[in-house]
Amino acid sequence: MDADPVSTTQARTAWHVGVDPLLTAFPTHAGDILRAIAFAHRAHFPVPVFITGRTGAGKTTLARVIGDLTGQVEPFELPQLSLLSIRKAARAGEPLIVDDAAPAGAHARPSMFTQIQGEIYSSRNSPLHAASIIVATGEQKIDELSQGRVLLARINRRRAPIEIYQQLHDAAAAASRRSVHTYLQAQIPHISLSNADNAAARIALSDHLDHGRRRDAALHIGHVLLRNLDLNVESPRPHLSADDQIITATHAALLYALDNGATLTGSTDWTIGRRDDDYLYVIPGEIITFIRAESGNPDLSTTAVAAALERNHMLYPSRTQGRSIPRSINGTLTRVWRLTPGLIA
Repeated sequence: MDADPVSTTQARTAWHVGVDPLLTAFPTHAGDILRAIAFAHRAHFPVPVFITGRTGAGKTTLARVIGDLTGQVEPFELPQLSLLSIRKAARAGEPLIVDDAAPAGAHARPSMFTQIQGEIYSSRNSPLHAASIIVATGEQKIDELSQGRVLLARINRRRAPIEIYQQLHDAAAAASRRSVHTYLQAQIPHISLSNADNAAARIALSDHLDHGRRRDAALHIGHVLLRNLDLNVESPRPHLSADDQIITATHAALLYALDNGATLTGSTDWTIGRRDDDYLYVIPGEIITFIRAESGNPDLSTTAVAAALERNHMLYPSRTQGRSIPRSINGTLTRVWRLTPGLIA
């Protein structure tokens, strides 16, 4: 049965009742978890969320809160502790929150945390890859390599008064979180993203990219979505890497210029370069001002932009000429960047 629509006023009240205690109880991790949840209302969150820590620290509480906010109706219990059981429980487009998936005394080798992420990353055909978000809790440790490619919440002690945790367990708070989920489900698919944020979303959904990079791009988009709904969560740091900030700004700058009269065909009043079947040839001086504006960095240099694009295989330098190469633009030999056409796709 479909839930009744939730108004903006109701959603903000529900956020205050059901989500504010979460931010108080888990101040280190709640913000990014909420951003991951917001992204999962739009697309598959690209990495698993692992909640680890000692018994009694609040792992199960946090898992239940995530279940409320993602629409998992009932807590999922494994018939047996195995990847096969987890795989069978996953449904495309739906959340899967598995509490106590990796208990301290489990004999599974490798650990269930390792098995889950391996399943997600190794096969696009896996049911786990299609779930909106995968969350697992446990007492086992996450190896150092995995920490950089999952969303990890390590909880070893309670940081808030007991009353805050009691509020989280309150029936009214749980109902409020389910109302927030209904609101996010109705609103987030219809939010329009900027050109730069669309580029970030593409990074998050690109299976061939580094998992940590995809995670950070998804968290950035989750933050944008919540901010758009005026359900803002403070962001203590930029989520996008320095390179991805430049890449998304370059994408947005090129589209802005082309939408406002610039061309890549030559013989016009505002030519920023040209293109052929394989590459874009863009004049750095014609686009750097717009890249700076999109990135919010007035001191960004063409050298820094070119270096970031080259590192990410979006700029193709010449062995002899360097990152800018000579090409004829409107009959004049001009230094240009040779770029992937994907930057304006």
